[in-house]
Amino acid sequence: MQNTRFGNLVIDTADILARAENGEDAWWAVNRVAASIGGNAVNAGAFQTSSREIAWIRSSMDPLWLEEYSDDGLFGVDPLLQAAMSAAAPPLYDVAGMDRHAPRAGKLRDLHNGMMGYDYNHMITHSWFEDGSGMCLALSCREDPQDLFGPGTARAFSAISAMMASRLVAPGDNLHEGWAYGAGWQALLPRECDVLAYLANGMTEGEIAERLGITQFDVWRIVAATSKKMKARTPYQALALAIARGQVQI
Repeated sequence: MQNTRFGNLVIDTADILARAENGEDAWWAVNRVAASIGGNAVNAGAFQTSSREIAWIRSSMDPLWLEEYSDDGLFGVDPLLQAAMSAAAPPLYDVAGMDRHAPRAGKLRDLHNGMMGYDYNHMITHSWFEDGSGMCLALSCREDPQDLFGPGTARAFSAISAMMASRLVAPGDNLHEGWAYGAGWQALLPRECDVLAYLANGMTEGEIAERLGITQFDVWRIVAATSKKMKARTPYQALALAIARGQVQI
């Protein structure tokens, strides 16, 4: 029975995701899959582990909770967020269980109480990281997710989360406030995106200048300005951030 349910889950997930025509459709398709297995919200983010920077984060948790989370600075004590930024998010996070070991007062207790107040009692996560960058997907549940598939819960979520993550892209700028948040990064100008894309394809500054019909000094200036805008220490860190955020396609 467990194997049949697992197989049906994979088939249903593939079917729901296949109907999504763009990134926004895919986001809500992922949420429909989550709801079908007992999830009440989806959280996804892309991170740079070397610099511990957030490329982007998106959540379908209650906007009132996201506002409280942001305004009270609870992201600063969020163990899951800190672990995700280090590519070390635990597969399961029992909020009530973790709260029993937390200080009796303080922001960590506020975080746990707030999550449980919105029925985000359990979190199940899966991460993909390579060469210092990657993504973490976290599904929140009211009930213990291990009740979904018993001993096969980890295998089931690993399979469908990989399918869901393959359709996720960085959120656009036209979203309802509170549903997407992150490092407050600025949009890149078309010329800045072009230069980074050419760098990603192995072109030198001289070759880029010739391709764009500008001077090599202009290329250096654009690269420096882009790195500063993205708070990157090197041009290649800026490139990695831009790719992770979906600002540059290669």
